[in-house]
Amino acid sequence: MKENKLEYPRVWRYKVFGVQKEDMVRDIGLIMAGREFSLQDSKSNGKFLSLELMLTIGSEAERNSLFGALKGSDSIRMVL
Repeated sequence: MKENKLEYPRVWRYKVFGVQKEDMVRDIGLIMAGREFSLQDSKSNGKFLSLELMLTIGSEAERNSLFGALKGSDSIRMVL
């Protein structure tokens, strides 16, 4: 079975879900301090709103670290 390897650096998108946009934007800004990134509203259904976070990452370790930091934020309920 062939293993899929991602090549870095690459543009990565996270879909981030939460309840209060202002809190989410603040926390994402703190987590992404010193990095260039874009943040856009995404389609939202139900009780959560979603934002799309896009940035260039340099390694799988960096991607996983950012995922963990986003997931650990009080204002963010889920990260995809």
